[in-house]
Amino acid sequence: MALSHTGFFLLRSPLYPVNRYRDVLEDSLQELADKNPLFLYALCIASGDLLKELERFLSDPASFNKKKTDKLRKSLYKYWVRACSRSTPYGLFAGCTTGAIGADTQLRINDVKDAYQYVRLDMDYYTRICYHISQQADISTALRYYPNNSIYKTGDKYRYAEYTINNNRRKYLLTAVEDSVFMSAIIREAAAGLTITQIVQVIHEQDPSITEEEATSFVRELIDSQLLIADTEPRITGEDNLQSLTDRLLSIPDANTFRDALLALQALFRQQDFERSRLAAIHQQCENAFPISIPKDLLQIDLFKTAQQCQLSETLVNDILSQIHRLMALCHGYTKGQTELSSFITRFMERYESQEVPLNLVLDGETGIGYGAAIENTVHAPFVEDVAGAPGAENQTVSWSPLQQLSLDKYEQFLQQGLSEVTITDDDLQKLGDPETVPMARSCYLFGSLQAASAEAADKGEYQFALNSMGGPSAANLLGRFCNGDEVLTEKVKSILDEEAAAFPDLLLAEVVHFPEARAANVLIRPTLRPYEIPYIGVAGTPEEYRIPVNDLLVSVRQNEVILRSKRLNKRVIPRLSSAHNYGYNSLPIYKFLCDLQHQSVMSYLSWDWGVFGNRKRLPRVVYKNIILSKATWTLTAKETAHLGDDAEANQRFMDQYREQQKMPEKVLLAESDNELLLDLTAPAAVGLLLDHVKKMSSVKLKECLLAEESGIVRDTDDQAYAHELLLPLRSVPVAEKTAAEKPAAEKPRPAAIAAPATMPVRSFAPGSEWLYVKVYCGFRVAEELLATWFAEQLPQWQEEGLFDEFFFLRYGDPLPHIRLRFRNHQRSNNDVVLHRIQTGLQPLVDNGQVSKIQCDTYIRELERYGSATMHLSEQLFSADSMAVLGVVSMLEGAEGEDYRWRMALRGTDMLLEDFGLTPTERKQLLAGLREGFTTEFGGAKTQHKPLNDKYRKHQQEIASFLRAENDEANDIAEAVEFFRQRSEITAPVAQQIRQHYQNDNRYFDILASHIHMFLNRIFVAKQRKHEMVIYHFLEKYYLSQLAMEATLK
Repeated sequence: MALSHTGFFLLRSPLYPVNRYRDVLEDSLQELADKNPLFLYALCIASGDLLKELERFLSDPASFNKKKTDKLRKSLYKYWVRACSRSTPYGLFAGCTTGAIGADTQLRINDVKDAYQYVRLDMDYYTRICYHISQQADISTALRYYPNNSIYKTGDKYRYAEYTINNNRRKYLLTAVEDSVFMSAIIREAAAGLTITQIVQVIHEQDPSITEEEATSFVRELIDSQLLIADTEPRITGEDNLQSLTDRLLSIPDANTFRDALLALQALFRQQDFERSRLAAIHQQCENAFPISIPKDLLQIDLFKTAQQCQLSETLVNDILSQIHRLMALCHGYTKGQTELSSFITRFMERYESQEVPLNLVLDGETGIGYGAAIENTVHAPFVEDVAGAPGAENQTVSWSPLQQLSLDKYEQFLQQGLSEVTITDDDLQKLGDPETVPMARSCYLFGSLQAASAEAADKGEYQFALNSMGGPSAANLLGRFCNGDEVLTEKVKSILDEEAAAFPDLLLAEVVHFPEARAANVLIRPTLRPYEIPYIGVAGTPEEYRIPVNDLLVSVRQNEVILRSKRLNKRVIPRLSSAHNYGYNSLPIYKFLCDLQHQSVMSYLSWDWGVFGNRKRLPRVVYKNIILSKATWTLTAKETAHLGDDAEANQRFMDQYREQQKMPEKVLLAESDNELLLDLTAPAAVGLLLDHVKKMSSVKLKECLLAEESGIVRDTDDQAYAHELLLPLRSVPVAEKTAAEKPAAEKPRPAAIAAPATMPVRSFAPGSEWLYVKVYCGFRVAEELLATWFAEQLPQWQEEGLFDEFFFLRYGDPLPHIRLRFRNHQRSNNDVVLHRIQTGLQPLVDNGQVSKIQCDTYIRELERYGSATMHLSEQLFSADSMAVLGVVSMLEGAEGEDYRWRMALRGTDMLLEDFGLTPTERKQLLAGLREGFTTEFGGAKTQHKPLNDKYRKHQQEIASFLRAENDEANDIAEAVEFFRQRSEITAPVAQQIRQHYQNDNRYFDILASHIHMFLNRIFVAKQRKHEMVIYHFLEKYYLSQLAMEATLK
C-alpha cells in the first residue's frame, strides 16, 4: 500500500505567538491583565476560580503574602504559557483551521478576534438539564420512551446497563429484572417509542384488571430504573443537542418556559464577541431557568481560526509521506488492543467453538465469557519448548525483537559517542522488514509539526517534521470532535469516510455511539459521519433503519478472526469510533470490545519506542532523514533536588549546573502523559515550578523544546511565529503496478458473513438423546494415560459389542483441562450402558483425585464450521480419526514416544490430505495459508520464520523419511501407520461425498482444515496450537521442496 494525502489537513495553533510566553515572566500581574483581556476571557471559561483569585489580587495586592502571590503566579504561568506554546485545542487557548494541499506552503493565520467560537453546554450539566425537564409531570406525559438499548434477554430475565451518579460521575452496573408478560409486551411495543399513557394501555391489554394508577406507577418505576429512556436523552451523534431539545419541546405547551430559556441560551451562544459579560449572561440565564447547581465547567468552547492562507505544498507533503512509508517498518508486530482480543478468541473457541452467538450473551460476565484475560494452560511439550509463544499468552516476559535490538544499538551509540542525536538509517529499517507487509488500514492520520525557518525553506526540503504519532484505523479518529463547529471540515471528513466504506462494499462500517461518564461525552459528541451506527447506552443520530442495535449483533470466530454480523441486515459489521476518546479506561465490556475490534488485523500506531530503555536518565533525539521520531529527554528525580529549599538564587545555580552537565537546552517541555508545559529554565519562576513538580511527583520527564521564537512556518498577519500541530488525514491505496503476488498484506476487504440456511438439522442433543456427551475433568497427563490405556483398550471392545454407532473425542481446556467424549447410538439405552461403564471404570481415579469431575452435557453441533448438509459426514470422519489416534497413542511411551508423536502427526496429516484428494500444489497452498495464520498468532513471521526454518533444517531428513511409505518398516512405524490406513478406508469415500457437495466452493478446503486441526488436537497432549504451527510449517516446506524437485525433473 502507498500513502497519499486526502487534499486537506487541520492546523492547530495556540492563542498567542510563541515569543509572548515571556510576558508572564517580565510583566507584573497588573500589566498582564490590563494588556490581555482576551486571556482573561479564556481564563474565565477554563478556570473561573483562578480568574477570581487574580481579580482579588488586583483589587488588593497587600492582602496576598509572598507565598500566596507565588502560588497565583505559578498557576497563571501554566495557563499563559499554554496560550503561547501548546496547540492542543482547549477552550480559547488554542484553535483549529482547516487547510488545503496545494502548489506551495503558505500558513498565515488571522487575528484570533476573527475566529469563530462554537459554544455548547458542558455535557454533564446538559444531561442534568434534560433529566430535570423530563421529570416535570406535565412534560413527562408528553414524552416518548424507548427501551434501554443495552437490554437483552437471558433465560427468564432481562439484563441491561443502568448508571448511578457518584461524585458527579456515571458508574454503570449490569441489572437484571424478571421477565413477565408485561415486560415482554412493553419492550416489544415501545421499540418505536411510546408515551406513558400508551405504555399503560399496553399493560391493560395484558391484564385489564390492573388499575390505571397501578400501571402508571409501574411505568414510572421502569423509567426511574432506566429500563425505559425518554426521548430527551442527550445525543452523541447528530444535530446540536440544544437545538434538538428545543425542537422536541416545541410540541409540548407546558414546556414553553424551558423552551424559551433554551432559545435564549442559543442566542447567547451565537454571539461571537469575546466579552466576559456574555459569559456572565449565560451563567445567569442558566441559573434563572434551571434549579440545578452550576458546575465550574459550565461551557465547552471550540475555537476555529481563520487564515489568509492555509496551505501545504503537495511536494512537501509527499516527501514527508514517502519517509513515513519507509518508517512503517517500525510497526512490524505492533497491534493495538490485540492482547484482549486474542484472549477473547481463545475463550470463545473453548466455549462456543464455531457457533455464531448473540454478542450480548457472549460478553455477559455471568452467563458468557466476558471480555478480559483468559486463563492459560501449560504443560510440558518437548517438541515445541523452543518455539516462542504468542505475545502475552504463555509467557509474560519481554521477548527480544529486532526493534528492541535497534533501540539497544542506538542507545549504545549514544553512550559511546556522546551524541545528542542518533540517526535511523535505511539499513536499520531494512533489518526490521518490508514496510509494505505492514497491514494498513484504508485510512489513517499523521500528526506532528513542521520545523523550518520559513515556508519557502520547507518547500525546498529544508525542514524537519516532528512526528507525534501516526494512527488509525480511520483518518477521522482525531477529527470527529471538531466537526460540529466546522461544516467544511464535516463534509471533508464524510468524504474520506465514504472512500473508506467503498473499500468494503460487502461490509458495513458502523460508528459506535456510546455515552460514558458524562464529561467524557464532551469529546464524543459529533455529527452523523457514517450511514450506519451502533448505539449502546447512547442516542444515535441516524434514522432508525440505519441503526444496528447491540442485540442485533452476532459474533463468531473464523480463522482466528472475530466476525461481527448484523442479524437483521445479514452483513458483516466493522465498528469504528471517530473520536479520540480513551475508551480503554474504565469502560463497559461491550463498548471496549467494539472499539478494540476496529483495530483487528490492522496497523494502528507508528512512533518510536525506546522499549526497556525508556526510563533511562537521558535519551537522545532520534531522527530519520527529515523526520524527528523522538525528542531528546531527561529525567529529574526528587533525590537529586532533595537538598534544595526556597532560595530562588541557589535553585537557579543548581539548575544552570544541572543543564550543563546533562547537555540540556534552556527551554524544555515538562511532560506528563500527553500534557506538555514549556519551561524557560533561565527563569527562576519556571525553575521553582519545576522543583515543585519534582517534589510532588518524585520524578519528572523533560523533553527538548523545538519551538523557535523568531523563525517558524506558521505566522500571523504581523509576521509573528506560532507553535502548531498538523493533522493530516491519509488514505492507503493499492500500488497498481504491483502484481498480485507482490502486493503487501494490507487490510483486505474482509469476507462477508455467511447467512444461515433457511432450515437447519438438529443442532443440540441434550442428555438422554441419541448423542451421549461426557466430560472427564483431569490433568493433561492423566488424560493422556486414560486415552492411551483405558479408552484405547475399552472402546474397540464396546464397538464390537455394538454399544455405539459413532464415537469421537477432543482434548480441551474450558478453562480446566478435560477430555470431551461423544457417543452416538440410535438405541439410546446403549448410551446408559456406556455412561455406566465410564463412571465405574474411572471411579478409582475420582476417589484418588486424579479425575476431578465426570459431567454429562449437551452436544452442540458446529454446523457453521462443517456445513449443515455435511455435518453427519464430518461426524463419521471424527469417529474414524478418534479410533485411529487412540491406536497410535497407545503405542507411544516415554521420551521416545514423545519423539515419535510429532512424526506420526506429520504422517497422519499427510495421509488425511491424500484422503481428501488434494494435489501436491493444493497441499502446499493449504498448508501455507494455515501456517500463516498460526505464525501471526504466535508473534508474526519476524519472530517465527528463522527459528522454524532452523528447526526444519535440523529434522529435514527425518521428515522426508517418515513421509515415505516405503520407509515405514525401517522407521518402526508400520504398525502405527496401519491405524491411519484403516482411517483412510472410511475417510477417503466420505471426503469424496463432501467434495461433491461443495463443488467449486472453498468450503471444502475449510472443512478439511478443520479436520486437520481436530486430528492434531487429538494426537498432541497439550499446547496444540504451537504444535499445529510447527506441523504446518514443516509440511509446507516439505511440499515446497517436493514441487521444486518435480519441476527440475520436467
